[in-house]
Amino acid sequence: MRALVYKDVGKLVLEERALPHVKDPDDVVLKIKAVGICGSDVKIIEGKHHVKPDTVLGHEFCGEVVEIGTHVHHVKIGDRVAVDNNIRCGFCEFCRRGLTSQCVDIKTSALGVMRDGGYAEYVLVPEKQCFVLPDEIDDIFGTQVETLATVVNGMNTLQMLPYEYVTIIGFGPIGYLFAQFAKNIAAKVAVSEIDPFRRELAKKCGLTAWDPNEVDIPSMVENFTYGKKADIVIEATGNGLEQALKCVTPGGKVLPFGMDSSITATVIPNEITRWATKILGLYLGQNTMVPSIRLFQENRLDMSHFFTKVITLEEGLTAFSDLGLVVETLGHCPKSAMKIVMKP
Repeated sequence: MRALVYKDVGKLVLEERALPHVKDPDDVVLKIKAVGICGSDVKIIEGKHHVKPDTVLGHEFCGEVVEIGTHVHHVKIGDRVAVDNNIRCGFCEFCRRGLTSQCVDIKTSALGVMRDGGYAEYVLVPEKQCFVLPDEIDDIFGTQVETLATVVNGMNTLQMLPYEYVTIIGFGPIGYLFAQFAKNIAAKVAVSEIDPFRRELAKKCGLTAWDPNEVDIPSMVENFTYGKKADIVIEATGNGLEQALKCVTPGGKVLPFGMDSSITATVIPNEITRWATKILGLYLGQNTMVPSIRLFQENRLDMSHFFTKVITLEEGLTAFSDLGLVVETLGHCPKSAMKIVMKP
């Protein structure tokens, strides 16, 4: 089968791989229907995210069940399923305390990061990672169930209220999804986005959007909220924590959601304490795949500007420039896409 394989920093290659087959009794083989290119994949190529070399990338995928192990009872051949790529053991102390995002196995077993994922024609996954998709959710939306599940976990943690002012730093796919929730719930929402393409998308979504290269974001937030600052600041880039802390009101909440292992930040602990700022750390989704399926099934979010284009697996080699990364030089360029989906 054809697969896009991560070899080293800046090196993603299309190669032929053997078809996967059931090994363990709870294994399921999926024929990939569609797979999204995630911002984390961009950071993997850049060397800013952990990954196992010689791994088939792709953790945003859905597929059709084509082979099952002897102990598989909850999915059947022919089912279309979305996949939670983060395999939890279910037995470690974190799992048994309900904090499954900290499972000790995730760092060695995440699909598309530490074991082969969805940038291929077929993939092998444990049954417990599969969630049957209803007919109302097509293959393209099916790639984003796990992505939405992480955001739902963030929303569960934030407990956003209808009178709150919300600022979102970064309007990539994660910022987009948070913004749709905020539009449905909060009193007012604005976003900060450095990329012109994505900033224009934010405006098309009916959002107030600022360019941090042209305006002082904390000042804009203060004016936007009548001098009060934001009750909730969602940092969706991985590099804006310091700015987020300048934008939040006393007693407000900051959710550092974006990830970038190359970034450090300086904070003043006394200001966190003095202004009663709540910094809410979380990771991945936790029991949020089913709620995410329900949200898509009931069309609760405006996704009209989310998917930019659908391409082939072969075209995936050159698609990263649309997402702002020149793979050959590891330099950056203006983006021309929000979410790109591949169909093998």
